[in-house]
Amino acid sequence: ASPPIVLNDWTARDLAARVGDPLTLEYYTWEEPGRLVTHTAEFQIAAVAPIAGAAADRDLAPIYPGITEAKTLGDWDPPFPIDLHRIRRIDEDYWERYRTTPKAFIPLEVGRRLWRSRFGDRTSVRVATAGEGSPAGTRDRYLAHLRAAIDPLALGLSVRDIRGDGVAASRGATDFGEYFTYFSFFLVFSALMLAALFFRLGVEQRAREVGLLRAVGFTTTGVRRLFLTEACVLAAIGGLLGVAGAVAYGAVMMIGLRTWWSGAVGTTALVLHVSPLSLAAGAAGALIAAMVCIWWTLGSLSRISERSLLAGDITDDRVGRLSSAHARGQLRAYTPRTASLVGAIGFGLLGATLVGISLSGAISRTAAFFGAGTSLLVACLCGVAASLRRPLHSSLGGYGWRPVWRLGLRNAADRPGRSVLAIGVVASATFILIAVDAFRRDAPIAADRHAGTGGYPLVVELLLPLVSDPNGRDGREALGLSGGDQIAIEPLRLLPGDDASCLNLYAPISPRVVGVSRTFIDSGRFAFQSALAPSTAERANPWLLLNRDLGADAVPAIGDANSITYVLHKSLGDDIVITRGNRSVRLRLVAALADSIFQGELLMSDANFSRLFPDQEGYRLLLVDTPPDRVTQVSAAIRDGAADLGADVVESRTRLAEFHTVENTYLSTFQALGSLGLLVGTVGLAAVVLRNVLERRRELALLGAVGYGRRHIFTIVVAENLLL
Repeated sequence: ASPPIVLNDWTARDLAARVGDPLTLEYYTWEEPGRLVTHTAEFQIAAVAPIAGAAADRDLAPIYPGITEAKTLGDWDPPFPIDLHRIRRIDEDYWERYRTTPKAFIPLEVGRRLWRSRFGDRTSVRVATAGEGSPAGTRDRYLAHLRAAIDPLALGLSVRDIRGDGVAASRGATDFGEYFTYFSFFLVFSALMLAALFFRLGVEQRAREVGLLRAVGFTTTGVRRLFLTEACVLAAIGGLLGVAGAVAYGAVMMIGLRTWWSGAVGTTALVLHVSPLSLAAGAAGALIAAMVCIWWTLGSLSRISERSLLAGDITDDRVGRLSSAHARGQLRAYTPRTASLVGAIGFGLLGATLVGISLSGAISRTAAFFGAGTSLLVACLCGVAASLRRPLHSSLGGYGWRPVWRLGLRNAADRPGRSVLAIGVVASATFILIAVDAFRRDAPIAADRHAGTGGYPLVVELLLPLVSDPNGRDGREALGLSGGDQIAIEPLRLLPGDDASCLNLYAPISPRVVGVSRTFIDSGRFAFQSALAPSTAERANPWLLLNRDLGADAVPAIGDANSITYVLHKSLGDDIVITRGNRSVRLRLVAALADSIFQGELLMSDANFSRLFPDQEGYRLLLVDTPPDRVTQVSAAIRDGAADLGADVVESRTRLAEFHTVENTYLSTFQALGSLGLLVGTVGLAAVVLRNVLERRRELALLGAVGYGRRHIFTIVVAENLLL
C-alpha cells in the first residue's frame, strides 16, 4: 500500500483532490557525480487539513538560501535548476500570503527513507513547549541541556597543539644533511687521499732524516710517534682552517638558496645556523681521519732498511724481495698485484650485489646507489692498481713520437701507489659530477597516458567546490566551457591538508587526500614504480588496489614514490594516520606512482572518500583532457569562466616541472661539492706531477744527454700525467 499524505485545503482545491485519491510526487535527489535526478513516489491522500494551527506554521521548513528571503516566487534563486515560467498567479498569491507554509505532510520515516543522503536524514529538530512554560523559557532550557550534552569533538571540532605541530613540521620533510653527507663522502675521501699523498711525498722527501734517526737508535715506533706529533699539529691547524672554510661555504650556500636557487625552497627567509657541537665534531673527525692516513703512510716506511733510507731509496724492500722471488719462480701465492686483483673482484661483486638487492626492494635505492657506486669505484681503482703492477715482458723500440708517448705512459707504473691515489682523487670528483647529473629530469610528453601527467594536459584546482558534473551542461557552464568543446574532464574530490611534495620544506602532518572515481581507476593511466599487487589484473592496473577491502582498520591509498620515500619517509605497506575531529583515519600505502603530478597528495577511491569525509562536498580538483592545439584556449576559458570558484589552471607539464626544478636545484648544490672535489683532485695531480719531475731529475737529464730534446722530455711527462 502507498504511504499516506495529508494535503492542506489550498493544495487540495488546486489539485481537485479528495481523501483516498492516489497522488504522485516528483522530487529531486542528489546523485554522483554532482547531478540532480528526478524521482517519483506514490502516496494516498489520507486527509485534508485547513491552514491553521500547526499546519500553518511556516517555520516548519528550514531556511533555504535563495528561497526563504525571496519576496516573490519569481525572485527565487535556488542552487538547483527550476523553470520559473511555470509559476502561475495563484502560486504567487499563495507565496505572498503563506510564504513557506508546507502544502503537504508525510510520515517522518517515509521522508527519511526517500530523501536521506550521506549528509544525514534530517534537516531540523522541533521542540515543543512543556506544560505552561513560555517558548522563550523552553528554548533557554533546551539550549542549556543541548550544550551540556554535545560533544564538540563529535561535531568535528578539533583541538590542536599549534606550537607542537609547528615545531614538529619545522624539522623538515627531508634531512638534506644526510644527503649532503652522502655526497660529501666522496669529497672527504678525495681530501683524505690528497692529505695522504702530500704527507707521503713529504715523508719520502725526508727519507734520509728517517734513516738517520733509526740509525742513531730511534725505534720505528719512536720515529712514527715523532712524525705523528708533527702531523697532529699540522692537522689541527688545518682543522681550524677547515672549520672557518666550512662556515664560509655554508654562508655561500645560503646566499645561493636565497637568490640563484630560491625556486627550490620557495622562500628567502633562510639563515645559516652554526652549531658549535657540529663544528667541533667535524674538526675532530677530520683530525682523526688525517691521523689514520698519516699512520698508514708511516707504516710503509717501517719495511725499508736504514741503509736504503740513508741512500734516499724509498723502494719497499719487501716488495723488491717478493718481485725477485716471483721472477725466480720461488713465490707464486701472494703479490701486491694479486691483492689488487682480489680487491677488484671482491668490490665488483659487492657493487653488483647491492644493485641486485636494491632491485628486489630489500634496501633503499639511495643507500644502494651510494654503496654500489663506492664499491664499483674502488673495484675500478683496484683494477687500475693491478694493471700498473703487471710484469713488463717487452721493451720499447721504434722511431718517432709514438715510442716517446709509450715511454711516458709506462712511467705511470713506476710509483703505482702514488698513481692510484692521484687517479682516485680525480675519479671520486668525476663520479659525483656525472652521477648526480644523471638524476636530472626533463619534462614528459603531456599526451602520454603512462607518463607523469597521465595524458591530461591541464590541472584545475578550485577554491570552492564544483557541485555539478563537469561533463554535464551545468558543470560546463560553471567552468565557462561550451557544450561543443571536445574535452573530457575527470573530477576528483579533495580533502585540504599539507602539501606532501618537495615544494613543502616542512614535514606534512596531515597530507592532502584525493578521491578518484571508478572511471579513473578503470582507465589505468599514469605509470607505477611499485605496487603490492597479488593478482594479474592488479599488476596490470595497480589502481584496482584502491577497491580492496582492508577491513575496518585501514583504507588503501596510493602516493607518489618520491613523496613516499623522501617526504613522508614511508614505504609500501606502511600506514599514514590522519586525524579528523575525534577520530583517526588510517591510510595504508599499496602502490607508488612514478614521478607524477600527484606528488603533493595521497589518493583513495571515491567511495571510501565519501564515506570517510562526508563533509567534503563537490569536486575541487579537475584533470582536463583536451587536444594539444586547444590547451591554451581551454585554459583561458576555464580561468575566466570559473573565476568565481577560484580556479587555478596550470599545465600538467608545468606542474611536474616545478617538482623537477626543486630536484634539479638540489642536484646543482650537490654538484658544487663535486666541483670542490675536482679542484682537490687537480691540486693533488699537480703535486704528483711536481714530485715525479723532481724525483726524475737525473733520469730526465740522462735522456737529454743521450739526445732527447726538450719537446721529447715534455711529451714524456705530459703523457704520464695525462693518463692519470
